[in-house]
Amino acid sequence: MRSSVPVLSLGLLLALAAVAIFALSRSSDFDRSPLGNKGLELWLQAKGIPVVRSDPHVARARSEISLRIIPLSIRQADRLALPSGDGTDSDTPAEEAGRYALPTLIVLPKWRGSVSTEGVAGKSGLVDRTEIGGELDKIGFYGFGIARSETGFEEAQLQLKPGQPIKIALYQAQTFERSSLPDGCEELGGMLSGALLVRCDDNSDVYLLSDPDLLNNHGLALADNAAFAVSLVEHLRGAGEARPVFVDTAGEPMERWKPSDEGRSYQRSATDLKRFFAYPLSLIWGTLVLVAAVCFWRGAYRFGPPLREAPGTIEVSKTAAIEAMARLLRLSGNDGRMTAQFVLHLLADKAQQLFGAGAGNQEGLTRLFQRLARQDKAAAQALHAAAEALIERGHVMTRSDLHRNLETFRKLLGSFEFGSR
Repeated sequence: MRSSVPVLSLGLLLALAAVAIFALSRSSDFDRSPLGNKGLELWLQAKGIPVVRSDPHVARARSEISLRIIPLSIRQADRLALPSGDGTDSDTPAEEAGRYALPTLIVLPKWRGSVSTEGVAGKSGLVDRTEIGGELDKIGFYGFGIARSETGFEEAQLQLKPGQPIKIALYQAQTFERSSLPDGCEELGGMLSGALLVRCDDNSDVYLLSDPDLLNNHGLALADNAAFAVSLVEHLRGAGEARPVFVDTAGEPMERWKPSDEGRSYQRSATDLKRFFAYPLSLIWGTLVLVAAVCFWRGAYRFGPPLREAPGTIEVSKTAAIEAMARLLRLSGNDGRMTAQFVLHLLADKAQQLFGAGAGNQEGLTRLFQRLARQDKAAAQALHAAAEALIERGHVMTRSDLHRNLETFRKLLGSFEFGSR
């Protein structure tokens, strides 16, 4: 029981490390999946528009960014609607946009997470329209009806800049029902089935995009959706804007100004490493050293020092075993048995040479004689008869008969071509 404690401790540490790596890989995998926004980030950067992403360790301020893009999900909308820890309601993205005069694009959800894992986008993977309406209610947008195209792919010409129409294409296009738009809300772009981009007077800095396929990895590859994404970002952030676009997948609250001490450069020296060994970190390091020492001691005590593997050890051992068995058989007067084993093993070796490592059995020997018969049928039959006589009756043969049959077997076997190893 005591010896299992170090192993359990080491296993626990490895499990924690595996969980951390798995969580990071899942986050990265989703970002690069068809529903993620990694493609949008790379595409905007290629067009000269800088992009920053949400980071739980970095506070973003209004003064740092020109446009905030929030790809809304069901879980994120639930969290944005929860009260803050100080007993007051946390600001919704719309309230933050109004307070900081920050252009904010909220992209509605459309697909369930199973589409990302299964790689198949069908009607069964669509989020229910009533759920989307409920999430809009949670962040302060009421009364919006969601419509879906009855056709598969639907195309349209959108024009955010005068004289520059852009062709877009959407699968199972998701739009706002024009008849459901509240008073004071205007459509900035749409298609036959409904409105795609909407802005309301009471939240003039907030724009609602009904279909995320215009910005996600999957949709950017369709028609001129990628060109529309660039045009949309440039239109919302304003002309001459050089600050980056903020892709906010976490929905953390923002700040009006960047903290004065954030981004300060520090002088580092070798003495700073001492902080890694100060209390309470010293307890963790001590525990790790103790566990490692116990494991190494236990391994050395139980199994002894590691042995260096000599080259050819396995072959030497096999040769020694064969020689020892042959000597025992000769001393006991069992030359016939020794010869029978020799013949059987030699045939099995030839079968493995021709057909692979698993052919050293009766089935492999049968295949061997069938193959030899195609070279010389009479010689193969004679070889089979000689081998069968030595294997089955070798132990009762006289020395002269044993020698004569063994010589016949050797000559017949040598007459066949087996190829090289």
